[in-house]
Amino acid sequence: MRPLSPRSVKLAERMRSVAEAALSSMPDPDLTALRSEVRQLKAMLGGAGAGAGAAPDRVREQVSLFRRSGTLPDVRAARLVCWGTTLRDGRDPALIEDRERFPGLIDGVDEFRDMRRPYRRCWRGLLDGYVRYDPGRATEAGRRNWTMLRDYLNDNLPSLERSGSMPDWLSTIDEHANLLGERPCDRYGAALLEGDAKLLEPLRRDLSMGDSSWLTRRIFEAQIDAAVKHDDRALRRVMPRVVALVAEHDLLADDALVRVLDRWARCRPLEVEAELRDLSVARWGNPWLERNDTQWTRVEAETRQMVSSWLKLSLIEKFFSLLSEDKLNDQRRVAFWKRYVDRIDDMHFALGEAAYTNPSADFRALRKAMAGKLLRLDNGGVARNNAFIMRLAGHVVVEFGEHGNAMYAFDAAAAPFDLRRPSIAGNRTALKHPSHVARITHTDGGERWERKFERRLAEVLGRADKASTTGRSTSSSPMAAPPIRPAPIPIPSAVSPAWARPQEARQVAPEPHGTRDLHAFLAEHRVKSADLRDKGGSLWAYAPERGPAADGLRSRGFAWSARRGAWYLKS
Repeated sequence: MRPLSPRSVKLAERMRSVAEAALSSMPDPDLTALRSEVRQLKAMLGGAGAGAGAAPDRVREQVSLFRRSGTLPDVRAARLVCWGTTLRDGRDPALIEDRERFPGLIDGVDEFRDMRRPYRRCWRGLLDGYVRYDPGRATEAGRRNWTMLRDYLNDNLPSLERSGSMPDWLSTIDEHANLLGERPCDRYGAALLEGDAKLLEPLRRDLSMGDSSWLTRRIFEAQIDAAVKHDDRALRRVMPRVVALVAEHDLLADDALVRVLDRWARCRPLEVEAELRDLSVARWGNPWLERNDTQWTRVEAETRQMVSSWLKLSLIEKFFSLLSEDKLNDQRRVAFWKRYVDRIDDMHFALGEAAYTNPSADFRALRKAMAGKLLRLDNGGVARNNAFIMRLAGHVVVEFGEHGNAMYAFDAAAAPFDLRRPSIAGNRTALKHPSHVARITHTDGGERWERKFERRLAEVLGRADKASTTGRSTSSSPMAAPPIRPAPIPIPSAVSPAWARPQEARQVAPEPHGTRDLHAFLAEHRVKSADLRDKGGSLWAYAPERGPAADGLRSRGFAWSARRGAWYLKS
């Protein structure tokens, strides 16, 4: 081989110098994705995930030998038995449920503490059993052994070997050592509600936390705990996540729903939460039907009343948006009956042929929501009319969807129809029978029809309340079961639902001059109001966002709430 010329040597040195300079300026490669792939491969091949590095049959064999002998011949046998604490073999309980052998396993493993790395592998196997075994569904011996195991793991975590290349699972349990404490999952609740889902990825990846692990249930419960401890503002912010969380955990949903519903009922101001309403009604059924008492008596009576009002309001809105003809006027009907919604003891919906058989998703959902209160309306050949039937204070009030129909009111004790039947006539033989005690049309004339309705209803329903106090009975009424709350009191001209209304009788503090001026302004513009300030809420004014009273409300310190559809006085 001929020696290189001086010129070639010089060129080679220069090229080497350039290459070294280029390499030194290159950034270190990001190996995060590569490391993640390596971890997954290890898990698939029985490394980080299986930990024992042996087939299940070998683990089962060593567990069986330990059951018979009660001894661990070597650290290899100890490691396999540690990974088999939750295995079940025929009639034998899991080793963690053995009141004699399991304490002996802990003592035997502890003898290998001087063998740093083998002991660490044994400790990892015990951790797998701790994560997989559910103390909430355990036998008495199982719970006692599981608690002993938790304390042992917690005491010995600091002494595990950490020199050299530390395994991923050890880094994860170091970061999440709270899992070995008496309140293992509290730290996750609030963070997960705020959307930090990555917090749990290492637990699933490195610590055997699957959907069946007790940790999954405890983490769910920690989120519910965090939610019900939030103040009202924070709870409103996270409620969509809470509802989705409850819906995702079918087996845990009912207990969580009780806590969330009762907590929401204490919010001030109390607002309709549509997703919470829909979830609770989907799981427990209509809250004002007696047949659903088993579920709905789990919550406070006020909570049940709250959801009943929500559902009634929702059905009213759906009726007049899907089943009526005059959309503009029917928005006025929605607004009118919305003020009486909490006084409605019962509701039925009689659908004409067109709505009763409509196959669209909207109509299918509507009929499902009306289940138990749905009738077929016989319109004498008119297929598109529908009827909304309410019971208020011993009376039955009927509204029709088709334009040109009046409102009819009947004495419930003498109603000429039976709402327990599957169908009802929408003519003078039933819902328009001449025996009605009131008939009012939806025409404005010299004044808005709402004012006429208010006066006439106050007269009719007020008489019913007086009759009820003198012993009049409506037990023979063909309406469904009695309401879930006491008989209603006389209805004033302006009524807002109980979930948005202060108590009828309370001590009122002397009003400052500014408050008297505000009440005069509200009266002048015929704006209804609800004062919840004595309950920690707000003073609400029910006026349109861009109506004639808007500027005056804004100048008096009110702000518009799009969610509520009303004005509130800023504190």
